[in-house]
Amino acid sequence: INIGYAVIYECVRTITTIYPNPQLIEAAATNISKFITSDNHNLKYLGITALASIVQISPKYATEHQMVVIDCLEDPDETLRRKTLDLLYRMTNPHNVTVIVDKLVNYLRTTVDVYLRTDLVSRITQLAERYAPSNSWFMQTMNTVFELGGDLVRPETAHSLARLIAEGTGDDEDADMELRQYAVHAYLE
Repeated sequence: INIGYAVIYECVRTITTIYPNPQLIEAAATNISKFITSDNHNLKYLGITALASIVQISPKYATEHQMVVIDCLEDPDETLRRKTLDLLYRMTNPHNVTVIVDKLVNYLRTTVDVYLRTDLVSRITQLAERYAPSNSWFMQTMNTVFELGGDLVRPETAHSLARLIAEGTGDDEDADMELRQYAVHAYLE
């Protein structure tokens, strides 16, 4: 059985390194699900690694496996969790940012590893800045990050948040005022 998985994994690696063929990518993504859903930690790790290479070529396959990948954060294997965090970061887009950032924030709440906390804070802030569905969601997310790991937030990130509150987006004065009021209420609570 292990040799079969090894052959499939090498086929997936080959498919992702040659000129992308949609049928081959589809077959590779289908086979990867067998790895990710396995009880074997080594196969899950290979599945996460292979899915990361598929996602670089065609991000649409990330959504098919999103919940299974998120479940890998609960795995006791530290290496698998770190690889999963990397994949989640890569597979985030405007449509799934709220789900993934929520999972990353929950993981930030529980981890005590300083390196991992630093990486999580950095990635959460980058995703929030890049894909925020609204200014209020961005502020709420950033406030949570400041609560959980404020000492790990880069100074320029804090400056950007303060500038957003002070200056607004400049697109709509009413929306900017609403954002400022939201900020005041959020910080008074």
